[in-house]
This record gives sequence, structure tokens and C-alpha cells, in this order.
Amino acid sequence: MATLDSLREILSAQASRNNPGANYYYEFEILPFDLSIHAPDFMRAHFVLKDNKTLTADEINESEFKKAIYNWFFECERSKNINTDPAENRESVESFYRSLESVTEGKRIYHFKNVNEELYEYQLGINFDYFYIEGEASNFLIYFSAHG
Repeated sequence: MATLDSLREILSAQASRNNPGANYYYEFEILPFDLSIHAPDFMRAHFVLKDNKTLTADEINESEFKKAIYNWFFECERSKNINTDPAENRESVESFYRSLESVTEGKRIYHFKNVNEELYEYQLGINFDYFYIEGEASNFLIYFSAHG
């Protein structure tokens, strides 16, 4: 049975797998937050962001989310140079997504947009994707980022 800790372990392993021998690193994480908290407010508070009135979240479909997961798991740094079977990679993404779905009891997925627009909040990363999942009992912020 999947748990939040097992999802974190998978995300951490995938981030470590991608880390290059350079001056930056990958960070993949999932964080639960209360249903009563507005997702952009949670993100601002968690990352100590300046007020960014353009921080919005657009609903995305399952396919778009899986494509983002695939890109972060298998199209970054060292992972893209490993000769793995694309079908096997897709199955890994499917398995992760099913586990994520069972833990979050997700109803909708949102992708944060306009993050860093005209601001340089490097604590979010030099390359990143931030999503939130509207769950049954909690919401979840899941993110993929490269930091310099």
C-alpha cells in the first residue's frame, strides 16, 4: 500500500538519479496541506515568497500531469542518458501516478502558472514545475525543481 512516505522516497530517488556532477541539484517533493488553505497562499507561505498577485493555478488533465512526471523522471540530466526502455519508463510513471492517486484521493490537478514572472525568486528553482492536487481529506503540493 502506498503512503506519503513511500511517494517521497520515490521522488527523492528520482531526483538523486538525475543529479549531475555540477553546481546544481534536483529536488522533487510532495507536501500535504489543509483543505481550508488556498493553494497559492500555501505556496507563498511555504517558500516565503513575496506577494505575487499573478500566482495562479490552472487545472490540467491526467495526461498532462503524467507527461510532466515523465519529463522530470526520465528526461533530465543523467536519466536521459541511461538507455532504458520507454515503455518501462511509462509503466514507472503509471505506477507512481496510481500510488499518488491512492494516497491523495485526488479529485483535480492544478499547475501553478506565472511563478517568478518578473521576479527572481530563485528558492523555487532555476527550472521547475509546481502542481497541487485537490484531495478528499487534504490538498497536496507536488513539485519538481532544479536548483543552482
